[in-house]
Amino acid sequence: MANNNTLLWDYFNNIPPLSLTQNYIASGGNQFFSNYKGIISSLVAPPNTFEADIGPDNFRAWKSYIAGIVPPPAANQLPSTFFQWAMINAPTVANVGAQDLSAMLLETVSAASLALMPYTSVPFQTPPAPPPDWNAGYSVLVQQLSQAPSRSFTFSSSTMNSNVSSSWSKGGNSGFFGLWGGSSSSSSQSTKFAASNVQITKASFRHVLTFAASPGNWYSSSAMGLAYSSSASPPWKQGGLPSWKTVFDPATGTTTRFMVNLIVADTMYIEVTSDARFDANDQSVINNNKSSGLWPFYTSGSGSGSSTSVSFNQNGNMTVTITSDPGVPIVLGGNVLPVQTYLGHSTAALKAVSDKALALA
Repeated sequence: MANNNTLLWDYFNNIPPLSLTQNYIASGGNQFFSNYKGIISSLVAPPNTFEADIGPDNFRAWKSYIAGIVPPPAANQLPSTFFQWAMINAPTVANVGAQDLSAMLLETVSAASLALMPYTSVPFQTPPAPPPDWNAGYSVLVQQLSQAPSRSFTFSSSTMNSNVSSSWSKGGNSGFFGLWGGSSSSSSQSTKFAASNVQITKASFRHVLTFAASPGNWYSSSAMGLAYSSSASPPWKQGGLPSWKTVFDPATGTTTRFMVNLIVADTMYIEVTSDARFDANDQSVINNNKSSGLWPFYTSGSGSGSSTSVSFNQNGNMTVTITSDPGVPIVLGGNVLPVQTYLGHSTAALKAVSDKALALA
């Protein structure tokens, strides 16, 4: 993983598909932040005249100003931040603008909208609003990883328990690569590999960390909990989209689970063997694609701090060796929570709200 907060936070911003085997892709799919913005915009809130009271030019200048504050200010800091800025740049609206922002703090949905203000841009805004942040970044990850314990394990496909029906996805799997990263699981080499006796004869990691981070100042757990707790209007706008059903419906909703922590390691050494017989053509194809990373972690060598090598014995049996550099974080996976657990609601409460949403549909 590169030394970059945004790349790290992209893991938490991605809404995981209902699959045990989905391989992470930074772009595309449902995004926590964009879905959350849509949810807040679909909730009923008292009218607020902040933009009208200070005028469009002052509003645009104010938005550009707060976009340059690092880290973005919390909602409860915005009234005083605006007042100080306006006393220099727009003194005639300093009081009314600060009063408008203070009034927004008194109501859950309005306060959530206010918290999003530093993270949303207006047309032609310079600089643009920052991307969503989380409360722990790359430097924290590296520091925590350096103190994490070591781990090792072995694995054999012939003795593993393949029943995953009690997992968080109830055994659902999709988006799984084949033998190498980006390959189809139905390719000739992948099916041959999957049907063989696969063993991880050694897997060691100098440090393994469960890394957790919470959404930054843009997120309101109170507003999210309010939205989730009732499918009626209010809190949802009558006939608006997104709706409770499009967002939280257990079967089809866009925001029904969250990545809550990452499993991160460094200094890994993994040796994988397969008793499948790969012919010369298979061996050539596998060697040509090993730079995309090979099962199980698909870590590619391009700037990732890891390397993958492959060899074949005289019978065509394959050995894969994967290594990574000391101190360089490698994301191995993550833990996912359903929305009701993430927001602290019970399963019974979810069923009651879901049944009501179906009745209203």
